[in-house]
Amino acid sequence: MMKKKSILGQAIDHAVLVLLLIIMVYPLFMAVWCSFKTNAQFNLSKWYPTLPLNFENVFYAAEKLWLYIVNTVFVGGVGTLGMLAVSTLAAYAFSRMKFFMKNFLYAMVLGLMMLPAIMTLVPSFMLYKKLVGTDSYLILIIPIITGGSVFGVFLLRSFFEGITESVFEAAKIDGAGDWVCYTRICLPLSVPILATLAIMQLSGAWNDYIWPMIAIPTATQKLTIAAAIKKEFISANSGSYPTLFAGYLISSIPLILLFTFSNRFYVEGLTSASVKF
Repeated sequence: MMKKKSILGQAIDHAVLVLLLIIMVYPLFMAVWCSFKTNAQFNLSKWYPTLPLNFENVFYAAEKLWLYIVNTVFVGGVGTLGMLAVSTLAAYAFSRMKFFMKNFLYAMVLGLMMLPAIMTLVPSFMLYKKLVGTDSYLILIIPIITGGSVFGVFLLRSFFEGITESVFEAAKIDGAGDWVCYTRICLPLSVPILATLAIMQLSGAWNDYIWPMIAIPTATQKLTIAAAIKKEFISANSGSYPTLFAGYLISSIPLILLFTFSNRFYVEGLTSASVKF
């Protein structure tokens, strides 16, 4: 009797999972399929795919968005490298060095994590506008370095503190200083976490919409991909939803490739933060 109930329970669980999978995948599938429709096919409002496929929308989206994809790769890549450099250096200082008011300063860093991003939007814009001006790549890159470093310091400090003290003592007996310990011990051991932080930061830069729209009001050729879709497909092609869906499809391909080829490193980074060496 218990075995029959167990089989019935598993069947119910599988049915629920399949139903949830369909609910989740179907809108995504239709969004992709709508990219290959004409306006007339889209206006039919069919819940099922319609033929023939129209590839003009995808070619048009690729032609319009390639420059913005390059912009986003450049801005996200440079910003991510800067964020990793600042995060690792600050995390090492907070975890392995002694200096005045260290705990207080670290508490201030943690306090920054509690502030909603929208709360600092206007002050940040006023600050960066005076420092580097608008319509430049710097006003897009610097916030990635400063904003992403807060969570990076929090995560990496805990990881660096988890490394056994005997490793650092042995290195210092051999004459190693803080720079050697940082570059030869902490950085090699934290590669999975750094990969995770990099993926999260690149994804955030790829999907950022509000800040580029504010920081790049006139030099639209320097926009990142999320803001560019609004400019090229929502404002300019407000009546063509298939073109808009094609823009979403083209802009999603780099992120899909990123997660496909780096998924293993992403998972390793999430799990290695709790491992003690």
